[in-house]
Amino acid sequence: MKVVKYARWAFALLLPLAATTGNAVADTVPYSYNATGVGAPSWPLFLDVNETIKIERKGSGSSTYWQLKGTGSTASFWGDVDNYVNLGRDSVKYQANFNSAGKLITSIGSTSLSNYLEIKGSLPAGTFGNTSWSNQPEQLLLSAKLLDINPDNNTPDYVGTYGGFAVGFKTKFTGGWAANNPGLTGGSTGENLWLAGLSNGFLDLVNALDGNNGNGSFSSLIGSSKTIKNVVSVASVPVPGAVWLFGTGLLGLLAGRRKAVGSRLAV
Repeated sequence: MKVVKYARWAFALLLPLAATTGNAVADTVPYSYNATGVGAPSWPLFLDVNETIKIERKGSGSSTYWQLKGTGSTASFWGDVDNYVNLGRDSVKYQANFNSAGKLITSIGSTSLSNYLEIKGSLPAGTFGNTSWSNQPEQLLLSAKLLDINPDNNTPDYVGTYGGFAVGFKTKFTGGWAANNPGLTGGSTGENLWLAGLSNGFLDLVNALDGNNGNGSFSSLIGSSKTIKNVVSVASVPVPGAVWLFGTGLLGLLAGRRKAVGSRLAV
């Protein structure tokens, strides 16, 4: 059985969501993460922990840009703060490209650039609201374009940031099991992707992407390359507030996981 490590990183983003569930832990969290043009995380969602981000400077002169690539393989699918299952044979990948000002770009010069999210894996049988599914084999579960805070103006713009330790993208679904299931999306065509971390490297990334603080640029904060570990990603599907029920065979797993998470948070 795969055990999710670094659970405290996951709850750095999940605890604010509990404010809408009535969970007791919500008493310690004043408000959900949010950013204008991006929105707050919502249920259901895909969560991945212990990800690695690599950032590289590319091009030269006026065509210089920075490419961010994130990867992970410890993903789970959540209905609310107490109900989730691990994905099998999972992989999470995302890519985003930024100019020196920290704005998301889709091209530079004559070169087209892709900003995307891709989540693959298998999924146990379950029920979310009125939507049920059987065991899902390994497949594309969610793919989406990553967008800035003003995707309709057709010019580079900033992505969202929150609290100095989180970065948010608007998303537009492009495919996958979840995106093609209206019982999960409620007919939505996109939601958001949030990344969070507390390492010095990730804090530098947030500063480079925050258009309001003037704390530095990609050139000064990231340089030519940087590797950042222990990153958490939360990709909303969405439909907040819906009820998620699992089969009885998963109840023992959930109880054990909650106990394990509690013991780690107490450390």
